Amino acid sequence: MRNLTLAIALLALTGCGATDVIDINQAVIQKHNLEDLDADGVIEAREKCADTFLGATIDNYGCSSIKRIDDSITLNINFANNSAEISQADFAKIKEVSDFMNKFPGSHVTIEGHCSRQGSAELNQKLSEKRANAVANVLKNQYGIPAFRVAAVGYGFDKLLDESDTPEAHSKNRRIVASLSGTEQSTAMKWTIYTADGL
Repeated sequence: MRNLTLAIALLALTGCGATDVIDINQAVIQKHNLEDLDADGVIEAREKCADTFLGATIDNYGCSSIKRIDDSITLNINFANNSAEISQADFAKIKEVSDFMNKFPGSHVTIEGHCSRQGSAELNQKLSEKRANAVANVLKNQYGIPAFRVAAVGYGFDKLLDESDTPEAHSKNRRIVASLSGTEQSTAMKWTIYTADGL
């Protein structure tokens, strides 16, 4: 048994002697940056989104999910006949659009003005533009939405919801629509024992 152990040891030493000697002083060139500068668990060589929030749920490239914004809100603003003046009671409806845009900073809005088919096409075109601009100005001046995120357009009576010539149809066709668009990078957070509401 002792001879067998000795033979195995000799074979092991012979095998080690046959391997190449590694020079530990020779420099190894690292081709890829293996640092994780934003501490999201993704090395810089693979990083495509360097500014994600710490703790955000990310993909293999360090990016949080991106979603499309495509929504429209009809604002039932009660304009007086042939007027573009907004009553104080209707400001709360415009604030809903402002709240949405503050929640999603990547969003933009186009305020669409629509009129009923009463009066001339020229009159209604101008009136729809004035009403759309009035709502856009409230978003910018009252609620602080940056001007580059807000556009206004008037359609006159080109896009009627109801073609009939009734008071109900005219009321339905006089409307403001806020068309929201854009992309938004979500920042869904991974839950950890350090996460707490209200901090």
